[in-house]
Order: sequence, then structure tokens, then C-alpha cells
Amino acid sequence: MYDARLIGKWKSDKRRTMQDVAARRDISARSRSVLKRILGKLELRYTRTHVHSTFEELSDVERYEVVAKNDSSVVTVSVHPLYGKRIQHKHFDGQYYWVSLGRYREYFKHIGKTKRRIEL
Repeated sequence: MYDARLIGKWKSDKRRTMQDVAARRDISARSRSVLKRILGKLELRYTRTHVHSTFEELSDVERYEVVAKNDSSVVTVSVHPLYGKRIQHKHFDGQYYWVSLGRYREYFKHIGKTKRRIEL
């Protein structure tokens, strides 16, 4: 199963994520500072079966599967050789989706469709 809403390019939205972080009183000033430096740099490109990620100079690709979906969200499962099995609930909000990262949400903005490629 896949979800057409995911297909394409997404980028971490620093401004929107920092608004969520700022609303939290349980995140220290030091943690806010660290987040401010790293947010907005992660880019993701979803195909039907893989997600390609780029963070600064680092790139990675992993296979994923949509295991559940409804009108407002999808649940994906992926297995990475280093990080192991990862289950992620993505909540759609217009041209954004967000994921929970513990005490805050990270928002990703849809920045375009990708050209169709055949994957084996």
C-alpha cells in the first residue's frame, strides 16, 4: 500500500516547527538553540516504496511501507540497517505534514512532485 499524498519532495519547515517549540514550556533554552541550528535542513523525497533523505552533505535511502491511512494521516514502517525498525505517524495539514518528536512536532512542507521513476 502507498499514499499518493506522500509522493514528492518535502523539506523540514524551521519556522513552523520553531513556533511549536516556542509554545512549549518544557523545552530548555539550550535545546531550543540546538533545534534552531538543525531544523530546516532535512529534505525528503518519497516514491511509492522508498524515501530518499538529504541533510546537509549526508544522503540516505530506505524502503518504507504505508501500513495504515485515513483522511488526515498515514502510518509508515521502515527498517534501516543502523536505526532499526521505525514506525512513524504523519499528520497532514494542507501543504504540510507533521510528525511527533517527543515533546514537539516537526513540520515538513511539500515543495514539489518528483519525476516518475521505475523502481525495482
